[in-house]
Amino acid sequence: MAFFNKKRKKPLPKLNILLLEFNRSLMLIADRKLLIRNVIAKIQQLCPVESIYIFLSDQGSGRYLLQNTDDHPKKISFKEKERLANWLSVNEKELIVSSNPDIVSYLSANEQEILADLKTEMIYPLIMVNRLCGFVLLGEKIDRKPFTIEEIGVLYLFLNQAAFAIDHAMLYEQQNERIKKMHRSNRLATLGELAAGAAHEIRNPLTTIRSAIQYLSKEFTNDPAKSEMINEIQAETERINKILQGLLSFASPTALNKAEVNLEQLIHRTLLLIKSTLNKNHIEIQFEYFTENTTIQGDAEQLKQVFLNIIFNAIEAMKDNPSEKPRTLIIGMENGAVIDLKNRYLIVSVEDTGIGITQNDIENVFNPFFTTKSEGTGLGLSICYGIIDRHQGEITINSTPQKGTILQVKLPHRF
Repeated sequence: MAFFNKKRKKPLPKLNILLLEFNRSLMLIADRKLLIRNVIAKIQQLCPVESIYIFLSDQGSGRYLLQNTDDHPKKISFKEKERLANWLSVNEKELIVSSNPDIVSYLSANEQEILADLKTEMIYPLIMVNRLCGFVLLGEKIDRKPFTIEEIGVLYLFLNQAAFAIDHAMLYEQQNERIKKMHRSNRLATLGELAAGAAHEIRNPLTTIRSAIQYLSKEFTNDPAKSEMINEIQAETERINKILQGLLSFASPTALNKAEVNLEQLIHRTLLLIKSTLNKNHIEIQFEYFTENTTIQGDAEQLKQVFLNIIFNAIEAMKDNPSEKPRTLIIGMENGAVIDLKNRYLIVSVEDTGIGITQNDIENVFNPFFTTKSEGTGLGLSICYGIIDRHQGEITINSTPQKGTILQVKLPHRF
């Protein structure tokens, strides 16, 4: 393909300047979100278009996920093994939608619907080492004219560098995530040992205190003031005992009793247990299931504890919403990345429209005793983390303050 007019021997001066700026930014920007905003801004400088959407590969879900989600309200993704990704991988070039109706009609109905919804005019692949790491959807040019060969050539040079930069940022992000997981596992193991020792040391004197209070309570049955005081002391000792039970659950977890568990059925049974709480808080449940096989090998009781905790946290987060904001809990299931020849991840996501969590707090949510609630032990998510880890799974959380939180649980299951 000729990327420049034959009479033009040098690239456009504007391109030289922008490419130099972008090369400089490669050395400075490691944050993926910031880099994507930078890429979008530069595309608009090079070739002003009505819309730009960037989709990147997510190995955990086997999909290409929309990155600039603030530009579109819907949750949109393309499957890695669908026809659009296959065409872009094989051809490694741009696809002009209006000029190629035959190719567009070849795509799946879901892909065609997304392209129409996003008013896509051009699709450009982001290729790194013969791998499609993502693609860019461009709307029509603002001047409504077709894309010229020169403009396509400019985008070719720019987006090839963008693909390198984005892939580098994603690798950096993955490496940081691995380091965080390793540190978290080591920290939780150390805290578990400390917690077990502390719980046992506290439980013995606490048992003596509880017995003494029960004995003394008989002496004050005719004195309302003292009787009330005794009741408060009993309530506080019970609260300490619950904290100790949580510590022991965290430090000395129950062995897994594995059997076949249908996660879809388990979650529906869990929701029935808290139906009254959901109704009381006017919370609507939405389901987004993209897989029919939802059976895994796991401990049903412990997994139910995980999802109960996650859903209760979501309810608490939505209680503080302004009354006019919809309270919606979206529960999704889909196939994730392949683990080996027989297994892949099943991803269960729980998304709320609550107050969200700040980035600083996200770093600590799985730490024991960390809580943003006025009441609570801060052990719930720590225990959940341990249960999922013992199932050889993963649990992750993403949140935007004042918008909501998405918590994902990945569990291995057979094809």
